[in-house]
Amino acid sequence: MHRAREKDTDRHVFRRHIGPPHDFGGDLICWKCTAPFGPVRAHTRKGKPVQAQYRLLAGEHDETCPLNPDTVTAHLAHGSQGLADVEASGVLRLNLPQRLDEVPLPGTDAEADVRDDVVRHSVTTVRPLLPPAVGTAAKIAQFLQLHDHDPEITSRFRVRPHDGRLIPWTDFCYGPRHDSYARLFARLRATPVLTHPIAVVGTVERVSRDSNYSPFALLAVDVPSQAGRFHVTIRSGFASLMEPLTVGTHVLAVGGWEIFARGSTPALRLWADAHWQLAFWRDDEAGTVTPPRSPAPVESQEQALDRWRKPAPRTDRPAAPETPPRPEPPHRPTALPDPAPKPAPSLAPSQVPSPAPEVLTSPAEPTPPAPEAPVLTPSADDEPQEPHSPPEAEERPSPHALPLPDQAPAPVSAEPAADSAPPPPRGLLPWLRRRRHRT
Repeated sequence: MHRAREKDTDRHVFRRHIGPPHDFGGDLICWKCTAPFGPVRAHTRKGKPVQAQYRLLAGEHDETCPLNPDTVTAHLAHGSQGLADVEASGVLRLNLPQRLDEVPLPGTDAEADVRDDVVRHSVTTVRPLLPPAVGTAAKIAQFLQLHDHDPEITSRFRVRPHDGRLIPWTDFCYGPRHDSYARLFARLRATPVLTHPIAVVGTVERVSRDSNYSPFALLAVDVPSQAGRFHVTIRSGFASLMEPLTVGTHVLAVGGWEIFARGSTPALRLWADAHWQLAFWRDDEAGTVTPPRSPAPVESQEQALDRWRKPAPRTDRPAAPETPPRPEPPHRPTALPDPAPKPAPSLAPSQVPSPAPEVLTSPAEPTPPAPEAPVLTPSADDEPQEPHSPPEAEERPSPHALPLPDQAPAPVSAEPAADSAPPPPRGLLPWLRRRRHRT
């Protein structure tokens, strides 16, 4: 135990007072009851250093003393809503459910059968209530703190995770000493994902802020280990969860602890997303301990967490579309009227097409008379005359076209005339020859 008091003067003496130059006058008793205690100086046992402390000399604590292990373990088992039981040897087993935030069905009042003085010192709870598993673990950690985490008292508590394995309390809850933090750091380096939740207990040493001005609590700074120094931190996306964790506050943090190695100094970190993951309490120099409690629930801040992780789009202006919309084509009628016919260009007499050449027949077969082609003349109003036959049957004449001659011209032979001179040959060699004759 880390403190005692003088029987005659009722003065509290602490562990730092053991040894010279301090001297105790008279007998020492428990600082909560009348059980006799004696100082034990710092020494080494089995190669391990043992801190100076006060030990119980004879007998046990008073039955109503909040430091009595038998009374407290029986009360913790009675108030755990069936999650804890006490063996005949006095060892308390805490059976963790599959989900730590599960709350069993309400039963009888667990605080009714306990004396008022025991309730006042160790087991009173305030709202918001913690889940039974986390609340019982916080009370155990609070009880061990009163005994300064004495290994003999700590060995009276064990934990059974959901997988059924029974483990010591020190394999479930780590801290507050640096060697305990170093064990968890080495364990997570070897096995990053554990099969059961982990609890870490400690006292807030510092409250800092990161680059985003978000607060985080440090339970230990520059903890030595074989892999180097590291910090023990608690972080959260909710400012309301971090607000109660001021300097000097005792905390039990439960959840998935991990190693964050992206900073300048690695950190043994817990990212808390729910209020029940953090149980805290405070004490004073006189030894008065407040009941364990948790921060305010964060159900009303779930939307704030989503906005913090994923910024919402701005509402003051509409979001730009991925591709600009194409302009709609102007309205067009489904059927258009036939355009007015354009006049055909006038043709010179030399450009008038000649009729097909006559086909010679034998005298025995008379030649049928060819039908006369109608002669089309322009109308008086200088507009094209509408034919009486369908448009696809005949061709609309131009008003400026010349009348066709009465007799068809003679067919043009494909052979050139004899008196016509042939065109000069083309090419470089003929050109040189012509140039030579000229000179």
